[in-house]
Amino acid sequence: MPAIQNDPDIRQDAFSLDEKLTVQQVRFVGARLRDLLVRYQAATRDERVRPIDWPEWSAFIDAAYSCGFVCSDGGDHMGDRAQTPVSEFMYSLEADLSRVENLSLRDLRKILHYVLRSERWGDAGADTGGGAIWRLITSRLGDAVARRLGA
Repeated sequence: MPAIQNDPDIRQDAFSLDEKLTVQQVRFVGARLRDLLVRYQAATRDERVRPIDWPEWSAFIDAAYSCGFVCSDGGDHMGDRAQTPVSEFMYSLEADLSRVENLSLRDLRKILHYVLRSERWGDAGADTGGGAIWRLITSRLGDAVARRLGA
């Protein structure tokens, strides 16, 4: 019997940024981000040494990929007409968190795409991953994004 990942009904490509998501997908990712934030807040200093082993860490990553927050057509600009890199956009949001409550789903997807792709390509086997997820959960932006996603 062939492996399930080879079934013809299994999607082989990542989502496109232009594909719509369901509210359940959005809330699920928000809930996994909230779980990760709660885990970080409850962790002892020793537990924070290796967060990549936390089940909440991998659950958030899996949710973001499977629910369309990591996109096949995403890049640093992700179609932004102003060509503002996502990292600069995130810095501006951290300076004024009230702006997060008005972000569109497209902008939220850009942010999480950037975080997850940066994490994947930058971890180099480090105990705290590539630093992108760590930075998100240790900043106030993580909480603001989770709230905006409905968590």
